[in-house]
Amino acid sequence: MDPSRRHSTQANVHGGLLPGGKKANKGIIGKLTINEVIDRFKKVIITAVDFTSYSDKIDLCVPLFKENNMPASETATWMSSDPYVSEKHFQQFFLEFLLRILGESMQRHRGTKKDWSTLLWSCKDVLRVQFGRLYTKLLSPVENLDQRLFAVSILVAHPSCKDLTKLGLGTSVTGTKVVYYLYDLFSNPDFQISSTCLEDGKRLMNILKECGISPIRPNDPLTDDQKISIEEDKKQWSQAMEKGRKKWAEKRTDAQHRILHRMDALAKQISTRAMDVTQSVVNTQNMERKKFVEHIKMAMTNGLQVKKSWHHLIQELTHERAVWFSPDSYPQSWQLDPTEGPFRVRKRLQRCHLDLRKKFLKPGFDDKLESANREPPLSYLFEDDHQMSDSAALIYRLHTNEKITWTCRSNSVTPSSETHGEILVGESSVYFVGDQAITDANYTQVLLGNRDLLSISWLYEDIKELHKRRYQLRDNALEIFLTNGKTYLLAFDSVKERDQLCRHFDGSVVDLPNRIRGENPSVIQELWIQGRMTNFEYLTLLNKMAGRSFNDLMQYPVFPFILSDYKSEQLNLEDQTIYRDLAKPISIQHKDLEEKYIRNYEFLKVEYARAQSDPRMAMFIAEPYHYGSLYSNSGTVLHFMVRLPPFTKMHISYQDQNFDIADRLFHSMETTWRLSSRESSSDFKELIPEFFFLPEFLENNEGFNLGTRQSGQKVENVSLPPWCRNDPRLFVLVHRQVLESNAVSAHIHKWIDLVFGFKQMGKAARDSINVFHPATYYGLDIDSIKDPVRRKANQTMVRTYGQCPKQLFSSQHPACQLPSEGGAVNLIASLLFMPGDRAASPQGDKLDSSDGWTGKPQPIPEVSGLQWGNYVGSPDCPYPALAWKQSHGSQVMSLVALPTGEVFGLGRSSCLLVMYSKERGITTINTTDVDWAGIVSWGHTDHILRITNKWNQPAVNFLHWNTDEEVTGCASVPDCKLLFIGGTSGVITVYNTKFNKFKQCDIQVLGHKLSLYGHSGPITQLQVCKPYSVLVSASEDGSCIVWDLNRLSYVCSVKSHATPVVALTISDTLGDVASASHGENGSVLQIHTVNAKHVATYDCQEQIHCLVYSTAPEGRSVNVIAGGLDFGIIRLWSSWDLQPVTDIRAEGLGTAIISLTFTHDNQRLFAANSDGTVLMWEKPSTNKIRPPNFIPYL
Repeated sequence: MDPSRRHSTQANVHGGLLPGGKKANKGIIGKLTINEVIDRFKKVIITAVDFTSYSDKIDLCVPLFKENNMPASETATWMSSDPYVSEKHFQQFFLEFLLRILGESMQRHRGTKKDWSTLLWSCKDVLRVQFGRLYTKLLSPVENLDQRLFAVSILVAHPSCKDLTKLGLGTSVTGTKVVYYLYDLFSNPDFQISSTCLEDGKRLMNILKECGISPIRPNDPLTDDQKISIEEDKKQWSQAMEKGRKKWAEKRTDAQHRILHRMDALAKQISTRAMDVTQSVVNTQNMERKKFVEHIKMAMTNGLQVKKSWHHLIQELTHERAVWFSPDSYPQSWQLDPTEGPFRVRKRLQRCHLDLRKKFLKPGFDDKLESANREPPLSYLFEDDHQMSDSAALIYRLHTNEKITWTCRSNSVTPSSETHGEILVGESSVYFVGDQAITDANYTQVLLGNRDLLSISWLYEDIKELHKRRYQLRDNALEIFLTNGKTYLLAFDSVKERDQLCRHFDGSVVDLPNRIRGENPSVIQELWIQGRMTNFEYLTLLNKMAGRSFNDLMQYPVFPFILSDYKSEQLNLEDQTIYRDLAKPISIQHKDLEEKYIRNYEFLKVEYARAQSDPRMAMFIAEPYHYGSLYSNSGTVLHFMVRLPPFTKMHISYQDQNFDIADRLFHSMETTWRLSSRESSSDFKELIPEFFFLPEFLENNEGFNLGTRQSGQKVENVSLPPWCRNDPRLFVLVHRQVLESNAVSAHIHKWIDLVFGFKQMGKAARDSINVFHPATYYGLDIDSIKDPVRRKANQTMVRTYGQCPKQLFSSQHPACQLPSEGGAVNLIASLLFMPGDRAASPQGDKLDSSDGWTGKPQPIPEVSGLQWGNYVGSPDCPYPALAWKQSHGSQVMSLVALPTGEVFGLGRSSCLLVMYSKERGITTINTTDVDWAGIVSWGHTDHILRITNKWNQPAVNFLHWNTDEEVTGCASVPDCKLLFIGGTSGVITVYNTKFNKFKQCDIQVLGHKLSLYGHSGPITQLQVCKPYSVLVSASEDGSCIVWDLNRLSYVCSVKSHATPVVALTISDTLGDVASASHGENGSVLQIHTVNAKHVATYDCQEQIHCLVYSTAPEGRSVNVIAGGLDFGIIRLWSSWDLQPVTDIRAEGLGTAIISLTFTHDNQRLFAANSDGTVLMWEKPSTNKIRPPNFIPYL
């Protein structure tokens, strides 16, 4: 190698690895000690040799030139100027570099090269070993020929070749390798080696020989021993190489891992710090965002509360008795209110807009549609209401004020719609929030509060019952019954979600303090068998337990057709021929029809069996049946209820936006019976409960244009039998009594077997000709049907054919136990549940009366066999006897009977508050106790209302009253949730209250008071009817107003009195309102329905001072209205038509009767006259006389 090349390489290396010059040298040494530099230099040399020896054959970088195109004269220059172009050139460069520095390590330098000399000298052993490794690597057969020849030439050409060979290759292992590799190189006949290279090889062999290493001449043949020895050596070298390679790879992997992860700790610290900073920033942002969102939510909540307050205020100021009444925009129509009364009867109506086209109304009635298109007063207050739905506002309010513990999707089901929404279970209430906002609702409808479908909330204390239900033949629904008479049906996406909500209500998550567990069918059955429950009540409970719901037209409660005579002028309930055969389905009341349906079943049975052999046909042929649809379905309900909104609109939608053909509409009871029982093969219908309590559905009060029949007769009101005078009210009253007759009671269990019992399905159903289409039975799995056409067809059938009730009894239903003699009177008397004797206050003298009946009146002359019932004063019972009386020093202005048997006597300006225990029983079987009672008094000089809540203790302050007017009356809801106070201004003030034993007066006022406006004169009477959820007020202006207890809103009013109303009472069984006013010659007594429809008027010659209804079971009784008159007379009038029944009076007591009450069991009648005497009448009895249980508070 020429000196210039060596000088260039030396300068390049010296300047690249350790830059020359004093400044650079001092810089390096200034930072590192010489020992550290030595150690690093050794590591670099060893690493480079390891990399060259063990790494794969890859180029270090992309070659700039192809070697075969490079002139030989430029090779050295190119290599020295850019030694890193390829692996080959790098290896050559690195070998030359090691030769040079190994040669220099054998020399001592002074001056500027002292540090360099020290470095090389210290690394001499490392350089020697690594040179030997690299040289044998380049000389080995794995390298190409050029590399091997280069290794020979570069060593031979070095001036210190012999010394370097001895130093670097003189060991036995390394020398042996070199000897064999040289032999392999020069003895291979396939290699074309130049003479120069051959000369260099010979020289190197000679040098090796001089160093004591015996070479193998290329031309000398190998002995067998040499071959064996070489093979063993090669094997050892290969193993050593592989071991070294593996070890180097592991070290390299470890080094790479250390390099890659040496900053992990720092990165982790940085990451943690960054996360802390980020979290701090996010928390700060969230806090500010939360404040902003809370502000928005609070603004929405306040807006919603203000909006609700405005709604209530405008609602009370714009109804027909209010100061801003606008008849042009006020709803002129009435629809059924879903609020349920006693035994689930729904008799109340509420205002509504019809939302129909004019063609559906008769001329003269279509003007009521105009009010829906006119804005009511103050509607401008809600012009921006559409910016946010009430549902969204409610959700914001809930998440702001209450913790939501569980949510799920569900649908709220009503007869007219199915609203999608979400159930939210909160801390004190459960909510249903609809998906849709009220964007198209009329504002009058909004003001009336008819908005339950979009946002419903139920306080846990208001939930009375929970029942699992089926919906569209899937067991995925839940019906909620509230204490206020409302019910809600919720359908869920799955059974699991429904059951999860039920588990929340089972006491483990939330507490329902007033919940009553579901009835037991066997217990209910036994009560009915014993006669302690009416037929109507029993059928109502069976429908309820079987999943029948007023909220689902396909599962509407079903009642039986019971009469077959709708043509006679007279009706005798003792005549067995007037009744239908309850043992047979309605469609086969005539035996000649049985064969027809049996043949139909057998034909379908054959077709079904034939289809089973062909899978394609099997899916389209249903199992055999007698009837293609059920006796009750949506079409049946809408057929009967077509005249009563909202069912009218549903009927029109069901009939493709038209009324049904006039001849097919429900127009006659007699025609409906004929079609159902004989003449129609598909129109067989049982009845709905409304036939026994709701006369309004039989009347065309809205003036619907129902068309003209082929006979030319217009369809108006339903044509009713002559025996009820074609009067809808008398029809349902008589019909209710027919249901309770002995003839029906003796056979109704057979009908129960068909509908709810063992004849509903299976062989008993086939034998009874009582099998319906399979789509009406539970168990049809629509979701499993893959074919979309067939699935759609089955869905349509499920929605239209009807759904069979849940089967309640699997064996024959026993009959009711009827009395052997004595008729219905003794039956009713024996069935009463009489409370036990209780301690009483001191008793007065007991007197007897010899008066008796002069003649038993009939409720209506057209119907014989009607029962007055079992109560004191009933014509079916012995004439009442005066059993007890007691005189007091002051007047008893009101008498209040409790369910526990006690009767309170209250003085002037006082009212009784009662808190009942949770109901533990069902319906007529009373198991309610009084937990607390208190007396509110007013009229004190300081205008403070006080409560007496402890016996013989002074009254405590309760409420400060407005000093601008005097209190004239007070009434309370039995559970102490609402307190109503009437004043001289005609305004009724309402306080929301609750029982709180920690308050001194035990009653706590909640929230702000509300005001009910409607009267223009002082309030004279306030009466609460909890069973029908109404408050009725009377005034000196001569009117009575019915208020809704649930919404605290105006419903309707009675304006037929010409003078102030002085007496008022509400029937707990019928909901009717009886009111009396004084005239010039006595008094005027009137009855109105709960919907303010006039029933009857009676002109009384005496003045009426008080009124009270008896509350015997409807159907088994014709209740009476007892009125307190002048001269000590108590007159009883029929609650049906104000027919006088009898007068009751006591000898020698001729002052006016000012207060009356029946006891809760109706077996006693208490009266108080104007001189302070309290009297008690009861039926004559030879049994032990019970104490009167009278408690005076005067």
